[in-house]
Amino acid sequence: MAKSNNNAEKTPEQKLQEQIKADQAYVIKNKRIRRQTRRRAIIIILLVFLLIIALLTSATYAIMRFVDESNFRVTVTQTGTSWLSLSKDPTFAQPKSVLDITAPKNMDNCTLCGYLDEKLTEMVSTDDSFSGSGSDVIYIVSTFYLKNAGDYDVTYNEKITLERVMRGMDKAVRVVLIKDDNLEDDSYGSIVAYGAYASDENGDNLLDADGNPIREEVVPDVDYIPAVNNSYKGFTFDETDFDENGVWLCKPFAGDGYIHNSELFPLKCGEIIKYTVLIWLEGQDPQCVGNNDSLVDAERGILGGQVKISVEFTASTTSD
Repeated sequence: MAKSNNNAEKTPEQKLQEQIKADQAYVIKNKRIRRQTRRRAIIIILLVFLLIIALLTSATYAIMRFVDESNFRVTVTQTGTSWLSLSKDPTFAQPKSVLDITAPKNMDNCTLCGYLDEKLTEMVSTDDSFSGSGSDVIYIVSTFYLKNAGDYDVTYNEKITLERVMRGMDKAVRVVLIKDDNLEDDSYGSIVAYGAYASDENGDNLLDADGNPIREEVVPDVDYIPAVNNSYKGFTFDETDFDENGVWLCKPFAGDGYIHNSELFPLKCGEIIKYTVLIWLEGQDPQCVGNNDSLVDAERGILGGQVKISVEFTASTTSD
């Protein structure tokens, strides 16, 4: 049987039909490739979008969690047979070993001069935690009581700890500790304002002519003198906290993560001491003013900074 001649020359019409089929196959193939390419691009865009959403969600959670954990906390630590109790009222109807003071989630700066200055006596004259307007917005304040609830006289230590700092927030924060160990008299007790050393808008410590860090003013850059003969509105002060012009100076942070780390104080059996702690961001501080134009917004001042502060009382018996 003779084989068909596959190599026979094709007619022009056959060649045209084959070319049309080849062109159609090419078009179909390219359309398929373009569809696949578009699908891949859409999938990549969706994956990137979902990744961004996941990252933002994680970041938001971390910030919210940090805020939730940054409530101002007061605790007592016992050693041996000594025993201390905390309460928000002087009757100690519900004594506790831990007090959580709610802090505002976003604390803006304010100033003692002309604002908190007028509220100090109101804050400490209450027999309960101060709940005036503003305490949930731009500053933290709480009045509470410490009692020797044990059977023996004790000595105790006061510690204010700077547990966490971001973006140099510690440079502008002020912590005032008001302690009234004689509730029978008319004074509001002793008052001390703690703050970091004076610094420029970059956060670098300012030094005097001898190279020593300069103490920060409680309210810098304004003519603010709260004391006359170191007595003010019923408060008593440490005389060393005033310069020769009567300007109130911050007592420098104790260092090693401590704002304040006191000596041992005596506390008799059943004795009660009233404390008021006030924390704010001093708006007159260079870190809040942010005059350094060489910095970009992301670096300027303490915008977006965070801080966590706690107070702890530790007791031991006088025989320890």
